[in-house]
Amino acid sequence: MTAFDPPVAADRLSMIPARLNGEKGRPSAVLVGLTVCDDGWQVIMTERAHHLAHHAGQISFPGGKVESMDRTLVDTALREAQEEIALPSDAVQVLGGLDAVVSPVGFVVQPVVGLVAADTRLVADPGEVAQVLVLPLDALVDRIRHRRDTYLRNGQPRDVWVIENEQHYIWGLSAAILVDLAARIAR
Repeated sequence: MTAFDPPVAADRLSMIPARLNGEKGRPSAVLVGLTVCDDGWQVIMTERAHHLAHHAGQISFPGGKVESMDRTLVDTALREAQEEIALPSDAVQVLGGLDAVVSPVGFVVQPVVGLVAADTRLVADPGEVAQVLVLPLDALVDRIRHRRDTYLRNGQPRDVWVIENEQHYIWGLSAAILVDLAARIAR
């Protein structure tokens, strides 16, 4: 599919388990879609629809919980990307995974890294996504822009990653995934 070198070598990524065994929580997966254009490498993210009951307006990766039809976590990530941003699974070359992340609400999220064909047309499903974002990868994996922040959840302090970005507030699970990706690219 590609004749270019990805920003992170497949050997720096993890093997993706078929299922998240041993982790307490609801299994889910997201697609960390990387694509290249004239301006360099980009990462595909979404702004969640503002009418949603949970995480409305947040910047995230396409993804969601494992459904009965999903044989693997890769299937989950690809199915969710198809549903949310009309990304055909045959336009994605899966490279591997990042470390699973546990969300504060009990999801165990497996990030799946894939190369997305540059000419792929992405369309937001308005029921789930306000807009598709194709953001410069260099800016998001620049460690100088990464910081830790604390907020209160149910009266308890929680530390989260935040990525300084001029246009979008990227924090929590999405930022943690990008911090992991940055570390693997830097190796």
